[in-house]
Amino acid sequence: MFDFSRRTLGILCITGFVLAAAGWITAWNIGGSKDQAEQSAPADRASFNRKSGTRPLNGVMDTKLVSDPRSIRLVELMEKLDQGGPAGQPNPAFLKAAELTLNDSLFHRRQRDFRLLMEKMRPEDALAIHEQFKHLEREGRYFGNEYGAFAMRWGQIDGAGAMAYWSAREPFDMPHHDMVEVVTGWAHTAPEKALAWIDGHKELVGDMNAYRPLLVGWLDADPVAATTWLANSKLDPQLYADCVNGAVLDKVYSDGVEGASDWLAALPDGDAELGFAAKAGWMTHVGRLGNLDPSLAAAAWSKVGSKSWMGPQEFQSFCNSVAHGNQGSLDAFAEQLSNRWPGTEASAQFGRWTAENPEAVGSVLAQLPSSGIRKAGVEGMLQALEKSDPGLAETWRKQLGE
Repeated sequence: MFDFSRRTLGILCITGFVLAAAGWITAWNIGGSKDQAEQSAPADRASFNRKSGTRPLNGVMDTKLVSDPRSIRLVELMEKLDQGGPAGQPNPAFLKAAELTLNDSLFHRRQRDFRLLMEKMRPEDALAIHEQFKHLEREGRYFGNEYGAFAMRWGQIDGAGAMAYWSAREPFDMPHHDMVEVVTGWAHTAPEKALAWIDGHKELVGDMNAYRPLLVGWLDADPVAATTWLANSKLDPQLYADCVNGAVLDKVYSDGVEGASDWLAALPDGDAELGFAAKAGWMTHVGRLGNLDPSLAAAAWSKVGSKSWMGPQEFQSFCNSVAHGNQGSLDAFAEQLSNRWPGTEASAQFGRWTAENPEAVGSVLAQLPSSGIRKAGVEGMLQALEKSDPGLAETWRKQLGE
């Protein structure tokens, strides 16, 4: 054993500390250089974050938005699809990606991934994907929602080709729901061509209202042109009403309840058949508004409340729906409506309603809480009755506390 003096031991310790510090500094510099190099690397260079398991990609989407390994794999495959497939022929890589996506037992992931994949489909791929679905059905696997997404995309990228395929079949056996999807997609990209096909193939369309999906797809792409077409169309009243009914729900989702009411109010007013269609479109969706905020309810009604096709029964139904979603109270709704529905318009409308059905009007007014809108309604009712039946006017004045 060596016997070191205290001085020697002190020197050895200092030397050890110096060497250790040098090592730390060297490691620090190396790490800093590495970080700097990574930060200055080209932006399009793929890098993999092992901790998060995601790889930022150029192309379809950044996989940082996806955490599922299976979905990440699909996005990577989709990036390669940008290289394109053989012209005029199905892309084998696309078909393989579709197969992998459909062979997924998790419903919601399969739905999301397949709809994302459809953005890469070309017209050349469509028939092969259709055959792929037929093969899967023969295996006992039915993909209704996925086929619907495919059919709509087929309509968007090649509606004429899709209809040419189905039209050539003998007999013509295109399911109605598939036609709805194709026409909706086609109307989104080429509405005039889709309209021409429908007009020219009435024997194939049969009793289906193909104008309804046409309008829905067209509204999404060009609402002004679509509404102009509908207003000027010479459709059968039942077909027209069905078109309006289908469009209202889509307008609620795209523009909100007030926007949907705005759209209804812009339709031609005065024609009994067209008014019936607008009323049907409104009433069909009143039941869906059972949890509507009072201010939104007032905004929606103020757009359509003065229309000639609106009646006291419709107002009663709407009030019932609003009350149901607000603990049975109409206080906030009446207050908001007083500020949004001009008193002169409201009074005139209640007056017109009174001439048709004073009992219905009286029932509605009795339900409304004290407010500006109730005051306007009572005024319109009594003015109308004083001209036609002064005795009845006095009766209702007492009942309504006026």
